[in-house]
Amino acid sequence: MRLILFFLLYYLFLFWYGVNFLSFSIVEVESIEKFPLLNLILNVSFYLFGVNDFALRIPSLIISVFNVMLFFNIAKYYFKKENDIFFTTIIFALIPGFIISSLIINKSIYLLFFTLLFVFLYKKNRFFSYLLLMAGVFLDKSLIVLYLGIVFYSIYKKDNLLLVLSLILLTFNANFFNYKIGGKPKGYFLNVLGTYFLIFSPLVFVYFLFSLYKGFFLKKDIIFFIAITSFLVSILFSFRQRIKIDDYAPYVLPYTIYMVKIFLKSYRIRLPRFRNSYKLLFVILFSSLIIFDIALFLNSYTPARKLTNSFYFIKPLTKKLKNKNIDFVYCNNTKLCKSLYFYGIKKGSIYYLKYNKSSLKVSIFHKKNKILEIDVSKLNTL
Repeated sequence: MRLILFFLLYYLFLFWYGVNFLSFSIVEVESIEKFPLLNLILNVSFYLFGVNDFALRIPSLIISVFNVMLFFNIAKYYFKKENDIFFTTIIFALIPGFIISSLIINKSIYLLFFTLLFVFLYKKNRFFSYLLLMAGVFLDKSLIVLYLGIVFYSIYKKDNLLLVLSLILLTFNANFFNYKIGGKPKGYFLNVLGTYFLIFSPLVFVYFLFSLYKGFFLKKDIIFFIAITSFLVSILFSFRQRIKIDDYAPYVLPYTIYMVKIFLKSYRIRLPRFRNSYKLLFVILFSSLIIFDIALFLNSYTPARKLTNSFYFIKPLTKKLKNKNIDFVYCNNTKLCKSLYFYGIKKGSIYYLKYNKSSLKVSIFHKKNKILEIDVSKLNTL
């Protein structure tokens, strides 16, 4: 009952925040273009609820609820105590990367659902888990990382059937999506590391690295192999090319189970009088996670605002244009135009809108004459 109440309030807040403060952003337009399933899901939602922010946000939140339910049921295989299962599930839901993927239109929440469903079915009924793996082979190119993790797991477990199946699916997936590895050595490693800091929050990410190391000395299962393969591959590729973190993060997040398991094991093997340092560590980690989550919802006032600005300025920009009777535009940035069209600005040739991403300014031209300039960094819904 406690868990149900917590998640009821949790998702009511996420829904309220998403509908009232987030705009249909440039980033989300790009995500839809690169993951066609999103377009199908959103079209169904728009058909049922109309073209509005409610219909825009509800699919990701629904899938997020299913993710929590799957994670909760998977956690039962790792913990005997009910409180441990509740605690682990809550930690998982509070990971910043999970919150972000639940709020925005992005493939991560769907890939996470696929991963958790596979793990759950693998523990419940392996035949159906194999069918799911086969069904997803043409879903997205990032599944190659999942298949690779399963390859390593099947070698470790000496499961020849799973090994052959995962190798075949990996080959089909790589060929279908024409998977390429290239690029000259460049400094993308720090960018990827910084993104992982944002996904887990800084101190929790440090503990994540520690738990990966400790995981090598525990009994390893499929979650361990999927998570560590995804993380190491993303780090390795980042030395040569810029990577999309949403191709890797969904396979890393389930490792939260191991993180909590390792912490509780270290805590409980010690006598009560020697547990104070672990209690302090928990308070520091959990407090830092909550503080980071709060900052996440206020990020238009943080140094990360330039990365997320289009999530906040589209609605105010639309209102400003309408107040100036600018109802028909075409843009130098087609993704920005698609966002504006969603909020009622129409496609036309009367006004030309130029968006300068580096300076975060929008200029409006009429017959090649600039008639208006707007600093969108000063526009936000928060």
